[in-house]
Amino acid sequence: MRNRIITLAATGLAAAALSLAGMAGASASSHPTKNATLVCGFNCFNLSNLQLDATGTGSFIQNAVGGATGTSVNLRAAGVNKSNEDFQAAFNTTVGIACGEGFLAPTSIFCLNPLIFSGDAVIEANFAPDSNQTGLCVGNVAANVAGRVALTPCGASPKTTWVYDTANFSVFRHGHLYAAWLNGADTNFSHPLALTVNPSSKTPRNVLRTDEENLSASFLPDTQLFTFTIGHATA
Repeated sequence: MRNRIITLAATGLAAAALSLAGMAGASASSHPTKNATLVCGFNCFNLSNLQLDATGTGSFIQNAVGGATGTSVNLRAAGVNKSNEDFQAAFNTTVGIACGEGFLAPTSIFCLNPLIFSGDAVIEANFAPDSNQTGLCVGNVAANVAGRVALTPCGASPKTTWVYDTANFSVFRHGHLYAAWLNGADTNFSHPLALTVNPSSKTPRNVLRTDEENLSASFLPDTQLFTFTIGHATA
């Protein structure tokens, strides 16, 4: 069983994730809103990573490199005119509800371990340029297989769902909470597939992929720690 490092505020964070549907006070942190388009407004769901976020300002956020099925997803410098950075939370609930209603496979590590994951948030990130949902979500291409994530049809399988694993591993940096984002289709208990940024990638830069969760001395690398904000650029 993976070590529990910090559990403070885990319940509150899950509740914050659930409130994404209403978009009222839904931010899991207090980052300045300097990302996504004005049209997307407070519907925008902005994912950022600790490795590229040294000051906690959310300066690099999730971006669809193209826009069609199979398009790679990376982290790009945030900008108010960049509609490819517009994502909305198409689906959000908790692991306990998702397992009970069949949104997560009963053989997944999440449903097999309800006492560990039940309160964690489950989220789909729907690509929505200028607030127009495309029905394409960020997903792992093949269940239990590490590799680049891509835009794939929302709701087709748990591969487009992500468990914000604050209950088992989370850290505070710059006053914000970061945790692993585990792919909802994973069945590997000891080393589940976690969203990971590759800061050494070239085409595109800072590409997002899944890799086995990599605990070293009971800590996750910054490349596997993510947080999110809600809103658009203010300038």
